[in-house]
Amino acid sequence: MSSTNPSETPNSDADAAESVDRKRPLGGFITELGRWGRGLASRVLGSPLDQGAAVDADSPAPDTPPQRESALKRMRVLHDVAETLRGAADGFIAAKLDEFEARVDLKLDQIEERIDRKTLELHQQLRELRDRELRHRLRMLKITLIFTVLVAALSLAYKWLSGVIRP
Repeated sequence: MSSTNPSETPNSDADAAESVDRKRPLGGFITELGRWGRGLASRVLGSPLDQGAAVDADSPAPDTPPQRESALKRMRVLHDVAETLRGAADGFIAAKLDEFEARVDLKLDQIEERIDRKTLELHQQLRELRDRELRHRLRMLKITLIFTVLVAALSLAYKWLSGVIRP
């Protein structure tokens, strides 16, 4: 009886991935996406990426100079495309950040304008309240002055009458 070790079987990674797939809902999708990416890279590079994949006896070895040069050219093209895409992505991100910054600046300007308007309104209300308070105090001073003058006049009239009546 020979027991098989999962690491010795050629599909042990696939079996492990399938067991993980059952545990996670997106596991199958992620595994399939990884397989698709490896297959695409294998086709672009012209050699299989899987270590367990067998090379046909009819096909030349992957280390032959023409295939290696072809693979290097493909890698350079892929690298150039990746750099171009990276540059385009960086440009897009920079443009979006500039647009976001412009929107934020616009909103901050609008908020600042509203704050300035409210500040002016509050200053106007405080000015009106101060003016009302001053008018009220002036009115009270006038009334106090009038009553003081009346009391002084009555006091003078009393003194004059008391000096006229007693002689």
